[in-house]
Amino acid sequence: MRRVMLGAAALCGVVSCVFAQETADKPAIVRGNNAKFSVAPGLPDCVTIAPAHGDPFKGASAIILKVDSGCVVPWHWHTANESLVPLSGLMQLTAKGEKPQVVAIGDFAYMPTQHVHMTKCASTKPCTSILQVDAALDIHYVDKAGNEITPEAALADVNKPPTKPATKP
Repeated sequence: MRRVMLGAAALCGVVSCVFAQETADKPAIVRGNNAKFSVAPGLPDCVTIAPAHGDPFKGASAIILKVDSGCVVPWHWHTANESLVPLSGLMQLTAKGEKPQVVAIGDFAYMPTQHVHMTKCASTKPCTSILQVDAALDIHYVDKAGNEITPEAALADVNKPPTKPATKP
């Protein structure tokens, strides 16, 4: 059964609501300033997503991705192939065994399935991008040796609140 586009107001979050699903024969426009961002399971708290087309946890989809300045998504891989187009900021992508690459507005980045990489927002302001995946979005974190680890282990340092500098008496 076809599901009808629910509208931007219904996009209330990744975990707490049903995603809008456009019909294949109907165009859709999602306004970035109306997108409802939320933290996705398994991602650092400094990364939020808003579905633009499809349900990212059920199949192919397009996602508006917002990454706070300095935020790092540690070494990981995805089952899906992913394509990234930055809208603002500078995203630093590092594929395993490669030098870090900065992806800027107007650039296009492609990461094939199961290719280990890490991502960082290298701007002083948040980075926003369109992320398109050709299968359900998942994330598999790995340690330095390439062994799969739990999200909790991978994100232990990433999700820590910033430490306050010591004050002088």
